[in-house]
Amino acid sequence: MNVRNLRSIKHQRGLGMLQWALVIAIAGFFLLFAFKVIPLYAENRYVEAALRSFENSGEKLEQMTDAEITKKLNNFYMINNVRSEGPTKNIKIERESEKVVVTIDYETRVPLFYNIDLVLSFQNHLDSTRPGQCCKPPAILKTK
Repeated sequence: MNVRNLRSIKHQRGLGMLQWALVIAIAGFFLLFAFKVIPLYAENRYVEAALRSFENSGEKLEQMTDAEITKKLNNFYMINNVRSEGPTKNIKIERESEKVVVTIDYETRVPLFYNIDLVLSFQNHLDSTRPGQCCKPPAILKTK
């Protein structure tokens, strides 16, 4: 073996212990972040599914009372194990002349570590005149 081969072997040793500790710490942070955030987004998917269930049911949203709408949403939450208080306490029902708007806007706070919290805000809207656009907030009109 010549000197050149020995140098190239020495430079190809791989990561040292400090580099591996850094890689593991970064991967651990992202795993912790994922384990905290993914269940909140999954829970919001159930909130969206609850709102979409109104368009699939045979009942008209305009003919239901506010109590019936709230009861149906809470039953859906109970069956699908929606545990946070945001979706259950922030149900707002607005009635206009020929439409009903069900709004579920809420924030969820989850501790990440020590005194650092993650705050996620979700906006879910169901307009009875546009059930195909369920769960998206209405577009803000731009004025010129």
